[in-house]
Amino acid sequence: MRLAAIQYCAGADVQENLREAGARIAEAVEGGARLVVLPENFACYGGDYRALAGHGIETVTEWLATQAREQAVWLLGGSLPLAVRPDGEPVPAPRVRAASLLVGPDGTLRARYDKLHLFDALVPDAQGSYCESRQFEPGDRLVTAQVDQFTLGMAVCYDLRFPSLARALADHGSDLLVYPSAFTAVTGAAHWELLLRARAVETGCYVLGVNQCGQHSERRASYGHSMLVDPWGRVQATLADRPGVLLGEVLRNEIDDVRHRLPVHTHQRLLTGLPDDIRDN
Repeated sequence: MRLAAIQYCAGADVQENLREAGARIAEAVEGGARLVVLPENFACYGGDYRALAGHGIETVTEWLATQAREQAVWLLGGSLPLAVRPDGEPVPAPRVRAASLLVGPDGTLRARYDKLHLFDALVPDAQGSYCESRQFEPGDRLVTAQVDQFTLGMAVCYDLRFPSLARALADHGSDLLVYPSAFTAVTGAAHWELLLRARAVETGCYVLGVNQCGQHSERRASYGHSMLVDPWGRVQATLADRPGVLLGEVLRNEIDDVRHRLPVHTHQRLLTGLPDDIRDN
């Protein structure tokens, strides 16, 4: 399966972001992509997420459906703010859910994943402090979805730092792990490639990191360098720190071969406690 990662620098102007994304989607389809993935916060980066979730999110979800249907591709909207949980219950204000939506080639919603891990961290950049839990309510479930002959494991940005999530997605049949992101310039330079390759090696999955890039505001910048890694940990395709489209291939025989030669998924041993002589020291 041929896939594409869409990388650009989103801001607070929803229509401008969608215009940029639409042009890149058309470029990806022209390049033969069957699955197209947009970054985290693809429609709005910064601003009032609760307001967008309440008074404009239908425009964005309709745009996703139209793009997928007209281009006849699988389209993954990296994340957008939703004011309701998957079961329809409202999220208490002022928070929202950071939801990743997978739309099929017929324009119908096929899967929704709500970001599990929220980025509350101190980063030595102009922003300094990040506290996503003030704006977002965490999700509470794993999500996989069938995309043609492959099983997609859905995750978002900070989820990349949690190998147990990647392992769980692989144990539920995932062949391809996708991380739509807005990794900061500082943390991205330090850890982005390292983490993407580690998740691939640990799981025997292809791993696709789809990042924002550039200077969003005076205080916030994203790293870019969207990247496709194969199950052996090799970087198959990557972008620099400018807007663009990454194209790559996911091969069934490569997944099967790596898992046959290095079947780590059959060797996992879960330890439930420490021996008394270690615990007491």
